Amino acid sequence: MTARKLEDRLAWLAAVEHGAESLDVAAVRDALRSKIGILVAAAARLVATRELAPLYDELAPAFARLLERGVERDPGCRGKIAIARALHQLDRWQDEVFVRGVTCVQAEPVWGGHDDTAAELRGVCGLAYAHAGRADALDVLAELLADPQRIARTAAAQALGDSARPDATALLRFKARSGDDEPAVIGACLGSLLALAPKVSLPFVAGFLAGDGEPAEVAALALGESRLAAATPLLIGWCDRAPADVRRRVGYLALALLRDDPATTFLLGLVATAARIEAIAAARALATFKDDPRQVARLRAAAAAHRDAAVRADVAAALA
Repeated sequence: MTARKLEDRLAWLAAVEHGAESLDVAAVRDALRSKIGILVAAAARLVATRELAPLYDELAPAFARLLERGVERDPGCRGKIAIARALHQLDRWQDEVFVRGVTCVQAEPVWGGHDDTAAELRGVCGLAYAHAGRADALDVLAELLADPQRIARTAAAQALGDSARPDATALLRFKARSGDDEPAVIGACLGSLLALAPKVSLPFVAGFLAGDGEPAEVAALALGESRLAAATPLLIGWCDRAPADVRRRVGYLALALLRDDPATTFLLGLVATAARIEAIAAARALATFKDDPRQVARLRAAAAAHRDAAVRADVAAALA
């Protein structure tokens, strides 16, 4: 296939996906049956978004073709990832994809060595195990929690939170306590604990606020994302203790993410009365939700009450 022809087929698939071209199921089938990963990826996305049921059974064979000589046919695993995502989105379990994909490693040559490009694929397959309620899901996700790649470990932690299995909390606690070189992985573990068992996990997650550095920061953000009202006094207390730069960068954002009225009122009070640097940090945290008209109105009113015109100007800029 020439580069021009490949480019044309990709452009056509994208146009169909966005409704700019009429659908030709036979042409989409031909793309799925190719051995070019980026072409298969575009076709797989179309199958999922348009719910092309006649082509569902084409996805697993396409995955198998891309597994063979994967570095040559599917660099970056783009086709295999798109197929796994499509089947996951369509809620269709396929052993040929998810069982094989969760252990797939694709070492591609890079300057000075090799890079495993299949980490995202393993993560997507791990999520599928959790959402499908597979009996062996915890075993599979425990393996992924120890994966060499951060993307796979993070996905495993998120999948455990989506599993709706209370017994998954033991794995998450162990991983959170044993630590990880990547704070995002610990943050995903803590967030999943709060999703699975909020009442019993709240003190455990709050315990990380007593430490320093990134573990405390990811714990604060996990508490904010939990939307638990009981986290408000914990985060306000942590803001009082945390270094000023951490408080302004992380603490106020965590409070804003709660979307809890006492937390929002606390931040609005800072906007109205605190020193300029604190007021602006609080305002920027609240401006995360500037698509909420009520939030914007309250924020503008708080800024208008501040004696420093520079605060009012900075808030207006944050909301622009």
